[in-house]
Amino acid sequence: MSAPDVESPSAAHERDRVAQLYRRWARESAQGLSSLAPAMAGAEIAVSPQLARSAQATENVWREIEDEFGLFTSTEAAERMGYGGNRAWASAQRRAGKLVGVRRGGAYRYPAFQLDPEVMPLIAELVALAREHDWSDESVVLWLCSPSGWMPEGRRPVEFLREDADAVRASAELAMAPQW
Repeated sequence: MSAPDVESPSAAHERDRVAQLYRRWARESAQGLSSLAPAMAGAEIAVSPQLARSAQATENVWREIEDEFGLFTSTEAAERMGYGGNRAWASAQRRAGKLVGVRRGGAYRYPAFQLDPEVMPLIAELVALAREHDWSDESVVLWLCSPSGWMPEGRRPVEFLREDADAVRASAELAMAPQW
């Protein structure tokens, strides 16, 4: 006769951790589906699964950007740059092409990585290049926060805003104004 199988404490802990992760995934999936269903039902035309997946993937990237860097309101951006609660400051900078602003929740938000006096001149150059080639501010931010084959080790341009503006500038020119 053999001894009964006894689960080790580490195996039991791992089993509980996996069960907890599964319950969280199931809860969040149900919440996500209950949020999406009314929007999809309200669409006048059928939305392909591919398009719906693409929209959700893009939303997930925006949430990652917000979590990593912060997407500030115009008031928060002005405060960060030392202009108090002057919410008109960020809007004026965006309209002048000195800051990128992205539409989120019905208002503009400003990625915090650009709110640095040393970085702002480069941001203005990137915005000018983007506008010249019909890129939106949203596209600029997504490009900055995505791995690039034109950056050292395939890293993201946002990681080089302060340390190597020339590399970011050159990479932006290649990405935004490709030569065919």
